[in-house]
Amino acid sequence: MGKSILIIEDYPETLEMMRTVFEGIGYKVKTAETGEQAFEILARQNFDIILLDIMLPRIDGFEVCRRIKSNPKTQNIAVVATTAFDVPDIVEKCTSAGADDVLLKPFEISDLIDIIKKHVS
Repeated sequence: MGKSILIIEDYPETLEMMRTVFEGIGYKVKTAETGEQAFEILARQNFDIILLDIMLPRIDGFEVCRRIKSNPKTQNIAVVATTAFDVPDIVEKCTSAGADDVLLKPFEISDLIDIIKKHVS
């Protein structure tokens, strides 16, 4: 049985690229474009890992991550934050919100796959 990943990303091209990559290596993929959509999906389904964009509309990725990590049902799912938000201490801000790892955009596909595999062993 394949591993499952929830990709939360509001940029359609990036979302489709990630979906294609992970389906291509055998992951079951669900996607959400907003934090609200992600919470609806997480209420119905469990995942092995979550790939979370930080810059989302309405509810930003920091808050999405905090809510995931504060919910007993989802707190043990690894969250990998992705961001092009290039400000000082961005990695620390992501991990403070609960992210298990951070990948800065733009990134290489191989780095994305490696970081996901690191958390889904």
